[in-house]
Amino acid sequence: MRDFGREGLWFDYTADPALVTPEWVAEFDAVLLDAPSAGFPALTGVAASKIVTVDFAAAGGNPAPEAFLKPLKEKLLTAAGAQRRAEWEQFLKSLEPEARSVNGNVANYERRPQALTFQQPMSVKASMARTQAAPDLRLELFAAEPDISKPIAMAWDARGRCWVAETSDYPHGVVPGGEGNDRIKICEDTDGDGRADKFTIFADHLNIPTSLTFANGGIIVSQPPRLLFLKDNDGDDKADVRKDVMTGWGIGDTHAQANNLHYGIDNWFYGCVGYSGFEGRVGGEPKKFAQGTYRFKADGSALEFLHQFTNNSWGQSANAAGDQFGGTANGAPLFYGGIPATHVPAGLRVMTAKKINTEEKVHTITPNFRQVDVLGGYTAAAGSNFIESAKLPPRLQGKVMVCEPTMKVITLMDVKPDGAGAVAGDAFNLVASTDEWMSPVFADVGPDGAVWFADWQNFIIQHNPTPSEQSGGYNAKTGPGGAHENELRDHSRGRIYRVVWSQAKEPAALQKLDPADPEQLTAALNSDIQERRLSAQRLLIEGKQTAAIAGLKKRVQANDGSVGALHALWTLQGLNALDETVFNAALFARDARLRRNAVRALPVDAAGQKLYFGSGIVSDPDPVTRLAALLKLSEFPTTPEIQTLVKKLAVDDANRKDEWLHEAARILMRRHKAEAYKEGPNLLPADGFEVTGADGLPEGWKPRGGFGRAGFGPPGAEAPPAKWTVTEAAGSVHGGTRALSCKAEGMGGSILNAEVDLKPQTEYRLSGWVKVSNFGNAGFPGRGITLSIGAAGPARGNPGSRVETERFLRNVDWTYVETTYSTGSNPKAAILISHRGQGESFFDDVKLCELVPETETESVTAGVVQRGEDIFWKHPVAACVNCHALAGKGSTVGPALDGIANRKDAPYLLESLTDPNARLADGYTATPISPMPPMRLILKPQEFEDVIAFLQSLK
Repeated sequence: MRDFGREGLWFDYTADPALVTPEWVAEFDAVLLDAPSAGFPALTGVAASKIVTVDFAAAGGNPAPEAFLKPLKEKLLTAAGAQRRAEWEQFLKSLEPEARSVNGNVANYERRPQALTFQQPMSVKASMARTQAAPDLRLELFAAEPDISKPIAMAWDARGRCWVAETSDYPHGVVPGGEGNDRIKICEDTDGDGRADKFTIFADHLNIPTSLTFANGGIIVSQPPRLLFLKDNDGDDKADVRKDVMTGWGIGDTHAQANNLHYGIDNWFYGCVGYSGFEGRVGGEPKKFAQGTYRFKADGSALEFLHQFTNNSWGQSANAAGDQFGGTANGAPLFYGGIPATHVPAGLRVMTAKKINTEEKVHTITPNFRQVDVLGGYTAAAGSNFIESAKLPPRLQGKVMVCEPTMKVITLMDVKPDGAGAVAGDAFNLVASTDEWMSPVFADVGPDGAVWFADWQNFIIQHNPTPSEQSGGYNAKTGPGGAHENELRDHSRGRIYRVVWSQAKEPAALQKLDPADPEQLTAALNSDIQERRLSAQRLLIEGKQTAAIAGLKKRVQANDGSVGALHALWTLQGLNALDETVFNAALFARDARLRRNAVRALPVDAAGQKLYFGSGIVSDPDPVTRLAALLKLSEFPTTPEIQTLVKKLAVDDANRKDEWLHEAARILMRRHKAEAYKEGPNLLPADGFEVTGADGLPEGWKPRGGFGRAGFGPPGAEAPPAKWTVTEAAGSVHGGTRALSCKAEGMGGSILNAEVDLKPQTEYRLSGWVKVSNFGNAGFPGRGITLSIGAAGPARGNPGSRVETERFLRNVDWTYVETTYSTGSNPKAAILISHRGQGESFFDDVKLCELVPETETESVTAGVVQRGEDIFWKHPVAACVNCHALAGKGSTVGPALDGIANRKDAPYLLESLTDPNARLADGYTATPISPMPPMRLILKPQEFEDVIAFLQSLK
């Protein structure tokens, strides 16, 4: 691919035999099979002459040697046939010539024998000819320079018009006051030919706008340090209103600013931010975070940080069910956000997001790429939007698009459920190019069902680090905004393309919305395009379309599995029209997505709790829905009954074995003060750091590396290395007589390491007390004070093998921290105490203990009917009357229980309460699963026996 792409030999790739149908193969000129892939089935209906089989392992290098490539190329052309070969040769002759020149500003980060030459920019025609899409897809130009320039983000209004954020100021032109040279432009196709022909500047004098989304008759624009609200009041498509929504977004580095604004299914607005972060006050509360996703209210009254990523971040999205995703620029392009940080109690370190992509490499079709840190992988990844459209092939549905402008591709990722989480397999490319200026930075499905993407059109993408003689081959200068200055960086070009399916039953056409037509908007909630569904939902709520309420309720109650029911539910929530009937219909729906959103939408008042515990959703068979249920449980006020439930949920096998459900259980135990485990003895050496060795350090602990540096840049201005000591000074000890201290005069870092042997497949808690003073050098990569544990030995460094406690980037007095660690098949563990940054840190009472489930100590006697009857009617969590009727009183969710003891024997009753899904109740067809949770999860042992006794008395 990489080596043949510049010659017009393009590939599509799959490792999934199910996708290799005769119809799909017929779209291609040849089929290339990897010889060692013995598990790949024989291709039926494909001519043998069309198949080329090779052993890619024999390529023996990266790039592959000429001795391998030349014969392979000849085999491929032979397999394609004489006519296609002739057409290919003619295609190469028809290409506009490529102009190149030597230029000293082209960095050689990859340490090639010769630096790449500079490719002159190409015309639209020449660039499109060098840009690949699948055989059944075609590229269509929507807009290009000079009509538009530097498009960084797009959004569509109700009429389907494309609004573009243009930023020629990026990356250096940071203006503190926000009055720059950038614009929001409306691009409109007035004659329906698929090409924009009318361009209107909606707002100008902006400064590096990175994203936009529609709200309240206008748009919200992310323009750090502020979010702006812009609105046209007189209908001339010019902004008359310009006001701040909130301020506090960092501007220290322009490629790490707030980005990717979206309207969410839950009626909040969502976005992403890199390491420039946010620090300010919102709703009267101080907020500070970086590198992850957040949500906010359109009026600026609320802001919540949600999912913590690992490095600079430029992606936020949600699937049809509202499950959260996002991505980082470097090496981790796709994350799943399973647990919002708002649910995590202070001091508890919990996984809120996890990298889920399984493929690290990018499938470029050119060897001429420039990258500095993740060579061949993701280093400028942007976006994570899902494809949903009946106007695109079935194989693309549900795929995630990630733009990688340094490699000139839009990558596809195949997201699948993985327990309560997700995993993303490699689904190859949507678009790839050999034009070294073609730089996709934004991709989404537009209101016509096609994929629209913004081509940044720049030869220079790399932001930092700044080239030096040692890295890049020449010394450059870091400019404002954190990017290296380079005269080759373009500030005027830009294009927008549409990717269209040639086999669509109907041509792509705009789905327009009328804000004044509630019937049309309600129908649009079931659109095949997510953007249209969300726009219709928002317009119904903003327009206070109460006339739609009856139809919305019918949509939810239809129980037909349609995606429109999810949007109807949240539209009702936005119109303050959700009621018990609608909630019950959603909580008991066949569609797990609807059940999941119903529990997310539940209020936390008494009525919400009654609906929650009456639904059995806490043990929902769908793991992602169960995760939502556990998180909702963490929002309820603590009661003894909830504490009992939490303890049992925490030790339940299904929850313990799923990493996300396990994390949710940890939150529940802390929130409701319901510890389900007891700690074994401390397994760490030098318990409490009271015992020191000959080196003066705690016995059994050894330094692992260390450095000291006075500032950024190459080594030279060194400071003394960070130093570990055992201290007895007043105020420096938390427990006992001694504590551990690390001090760094400059930008220092060091790690203290201890290794211990543990049990396989066992869970442990690492905890301790930490104090930090005089912390500095806040911009140092990987900075912070923390404890961590991970696999030692051969498994050291495996992805996901290390977890850490809260990481401190500020001064704190003695603070308790903890995390849990499961050994899996790696019983040897390394515990690290890390100090990275200027200042002094103190650690004390550090423990690593096995977590042993608490055993039931309650003695159980024969059940008492009267106590069981009280539970049936009055139990605050497990009252049977929430789902069953007796003597004409109660709920009709489940069957009436009058005379149940005459109809069913004792073993049946026991099974029904212990495992409700083993056999559904006679005549129950509302949902494919029982809404009743396993009652042993909720009731204490004696309460369970009392309920059994009462049921057996109902004759």
